[in-house]
Amino acid sequence: MIQVMYRWHVPADNRDAFIAAWAGATQQIRATTKGARGSFCVVGVDDPTEIITIARWDELDQWQEFVKTAKSATMTEMHRLATPLSHAAYEQVGDFTV
Repeated sequence: MIQVMYRWHVPADNRDAFIAAWAGATQQIRATTKGARGSFCVVGVDDPTEIITIARWDELDQWQEFVKTAKSATMTEMHRLATPLSHAAYEQVGDFTV
């Protein structure tokens, strides 16, 4: 399992639309893309224009294959509404959340 963290700058006026676009993209990706396990979204407490979306994938190569078309397909609206600041993949080695 890997987790991919995307960091975005989202202007305040675009926040609700961005979150709706992220939700729609997540549902579509999860339903149509092998290895996609969904994602969650967090908004900065000190800086609400900073949004981080964290996607779970079964395998790194599945996410890497998806990335080749992500901006041109399911994530187009997210990229229109926000500026991507960074993204990085991490191997999940444990999970003690409830």
